[in-house]
Amino acid sequence: MNVIRVAEAQNSPEINNERSLLSLEQSFDLDNNSANRLYSEHLNKYMLQLFDILGLKDMDMKGARGVEIWLNDGRTLLDFSAGLGVLGLGHNHPRIIEAERKCHERKIVDCIKVAPHKLQGALAYNLSRFLPAPLAVSFLAVSGAEANEAAMKLSERVQTPKGKKKFLCMQGAFHGKTHGALSLTTATDVQSGFLLGVPKENVIYARYGDIGSLREAISAETDGSGGNSIIAAIVETIRGTSCEIPPAGYLTEFVQHCRDNDILSIFDEVKVGMGRSGRFCAFQHEAAVPDIVTLAKTLGGGKREVAAMVTSQVLFDRAYGNKQDCNLHSSSFSGLGESCAVAIETLNILQDERLIENAERMGDYLSKGLQWLKTKHPKHVLDVRGRGMFQAIRLNFHQGLAEKLVDIDRNPLFQTYQTVLIGALVRELYDRHDILVHFQPGARDILHFMPPFVVREKQIDKLIAALDDILSRGLGDATVRFVAKNIKRVFKGIA
Repeated sequence: MNVIRVAEAQNSPEINNERSLLSLEQSFDLDNNSANRLYSEHLNKYMLQLFDILGLKDMDMKGARGVEIWLNDGRTLLDFSAGLGVLGLGHNHPRIIEAERKCHERKIVDCIKVAPHKLQGALAYNLSRFLPAPLAVSFLAVSGAEANEAAMKLSERVQTPKGKKKFLCMQGAFHGKTHGALSLTTATDVQSGFLLGVPKENVIYARYGDIGSLREAISAETDGSGGNSIIAAIVETIRGTSCEIPPAGYLTEFVQHCRDNDILSIFDEVKVGMGRSGRFCAFQHEAAVPDIVTLAKTLGGGKREVAAMVTSQVLFDRAYGNKQDCNLHSSSFSGLGESCAVAIETLNILQDERLIENAERMGDYLSKGLQWLKTKHPKHVLDVRGRGMFQAIRLNFHQGLAEKLVDIDRNPLFQTYQTVLIGALVRELYDRHDILVHFQPGARDILHFMPPFVVREKQIDKLIAALDDILSRGLGDATVRFVAKNIKRVFKGIA
């Protein structure tokens, strides 16, 4: 497909009022250079530059199944990033494809706003079967951020009539980038330049995993009569950016302190829920039951955008329990028929194929491998974190090495020396070992591993062997190769 010809046609006068559009077949068959040109010109050229730095711009994908991605150059990649948590079932699970096919054969109604949809009720029922009482009433959404927005709005409806006006969240949390959720997100600097949905004076903070800090934050907002200004407290059950597990019993105490002080508790399970931790929700490793839980990512089976906020009937009634208010919060694309069908099948796959149990079992196997690396390479691996199919290693990056190779003050390409070093490791795993991993901007010394729940021992073995190879040769070797591949950008800046 000649993109230049398409661009020229788009800029020429229209003939018979017809635009020059790419057909679906032409779009499938775009060569990699043409596809990247369209991405740069019509999406985000700066993201494309970041992909290029990591060696991923020319990852010409042919297809995928399970943990594997097949490239047109014949390479097979192991995907240990899994859409940053979306691909719990892996790529193109056959039962998900079959569920979509059944929807097409039946010509199901996808969107109906003036009548109930049976698949919405069925999905909400299935969700309630995996969750402890009284979590039984769902609001269906499209993204995790939207589910968190729904949790915030329900909490406000319940609590603001009492004069409450503040949210309590954890320092360094991530809950999404929409205006409301953004107000509670400080894991990295994504608030700058935006008018926040919840003003800064209406948000207070506590330290993650520290019950004493939670008590202090509540006490500071408590008046002489014992009342407080806090609407709700929200926490990630496993911290998404830094892959931290809170101390044992923390989530149980978190809920109890909230209830003792008339504060609603919200557990954000967007990233780690749906089985990733080895339980349906990570809070189920304890006896804790929040007032509200939010879910997304894996719920869509890797094919659909589906999320849910789940709460009790009592709280839902207090927020929206009458005919006038029942639709005060809604979403155009929530609960589309095929999305619900895929989510229903996803939950059945988790149960039928015992994938939550496999996530726990493979998580134990992965943890042993990472701990072995820590023992063998104590100068490089400082810590092994996480649980189940969400684990990470914290690396000891020797900054002096990067300083000798690149001056970050002269190059906007690299924000910190840690960016150089973690980027080198990610690219080395891709270039030399055909493995995809990722890191988060808010924690550039932590390398994340989030494989699908269908991962096998031999695939984990390949990851551990690859990491061992890189660490044995030394991070200096990987860094030299990384800088060499980005030499024009490093010494001349971004063109």
